[in-house]
Parts: sequence; C-alpha cells; structure tokens
Amino acid sequence: MQHDAFPATLNTWIGQKLQEGLRGRAELNHHIMSVYRDPLMVYFRGCSDRWLGEPEDIVDGFFADRLDRKEFFLDWQKSKKRLRRWLMNALCFYLMERRRGRRRDAGIAELPDDLPSFSGNPEQEVDRAFAYSILQRALERTRQACVSQSLEAHWEVFQAHHVQGLPYTECARVHDVDLTRARRMARTVRDKYRDSLRDMLADDLDGASPDQIDQELETLASILTP
Repeated sequence: MQHDAFPATLNTWIGQKLQEGLRGRAELNHHIMSVYRDPLMVYFRGCSDRWLGEPEDIVDGFFADRLDRKEFFLDWQKSKKRLRRWLMNALCFYLMERRRGRRRDAGIAELPDDLPSFSGNPEQEVDRAFAYSILQRALERTRQACVSQSLEAHWEVFQAHHVQGLPYTECARVHDVDLTRARRMARTVRDKYRDSLRDMLADDLDGASPDQIDQELETLASILTP
C-alpha cells in the first residue's frame, strides 16, 4: 500500500481550537483555507464537474458552506480519515449538491446523484499540490526568520541559488562578497529552512518521532520528484 504523507494535520491543535469558541474556530478555518485551498482547486480541475464554475469560486464556496458547520470537524474526527482525504470527499458531495441545484434551477427532472469522476490520478496530484504548499510555507517562515534576524542578504543569496538556480559565482558578484562567503550565507539559510520544514512536519504529524519525520521528508521528496 502506498505510504500516505502528512496524516491528520494538527489533530491535537484542531481539537484545542474547537474548544476555544468562535475565535478558535476562526483561526482553525483560516489555517484550513490557507493550507488546502490550492490542493482542492487542483482536485476540482481534474474532475468531471469542472463545468460548474471557476476553481477559485468553487473551493471558496465549499469552504463558506462547510467550515462553519458545527459538526464538520467533529465528523472528521469520528471518521478517522486523513484530513486531506476528508476534505476531498466533502468537496465531492458539495459538487453533487451544486449539480442538483443546477438541475433544479433549470427545471430538469431528478437524475441519479453520482459522485464526480476524475481523469488521471487526482489524489496523486493533490498530494503534489499539498507537498508544494508545505515547501512554500516553510520558505516563507524561513524568510520571516531571516528578516527578524537581519539576515536579509543571506536570504537573498539562498533564494538566488536554491530557488532561482543562479551559480554561487553570480550570487557572490551581486552581493559583493567572495565565493566562500556566499556559500556560507546560503548554507546558514538552508539550515534554517530545513529546521522550518521539520518543525512543520512535526506539527502535522502530531508528536511523531525524529525517524518518522525523516520518513515524511523522504516521502515529500518522492512526491515532488516527477
């Protein structure tokens, strides 16, 4: 069976937020939308119901309809499913409701309500989109840490080399430092980035051991490798 990366995102944290009332629920909903919006749009683009609207509108409508439902996350906890899978299933039922509404508005007789069909491997594409979102969030967390520590130049060298693919010689020339210094600056930020990524996975894995986090990092790399 294929290993499923990123199980039950922030399970304990979600439980705590559910107990904090409206403020906790708002923070929880914001987290879900920021993490899962792009992966769910990828999922929608690959389904047979994509004629229903633009991906942004559909996913935003799904969040608006579902996230504030009192039992939504409680039902997820009872299901024991990975949160990503639960959201994908919930989106399928939301699309079915949208189709039903379109038929009703058009005065079309009721037809059997089948779940959307998909081309290719939508779950694999969602995994890739989710993995990419984790990398992007880790990069942003690292950038903020560099800014707070007055390491903006270090961040710029790291980004130029590791994200934009510029050679160290060019990075050194742009920032008027020698080659050894440019390598050291990028290495400093690279270590911070790896720490950010490990911290995020530790949160998502909710108390996992270092070995389990290492396994998730390997899975993350395999998902993003074509």
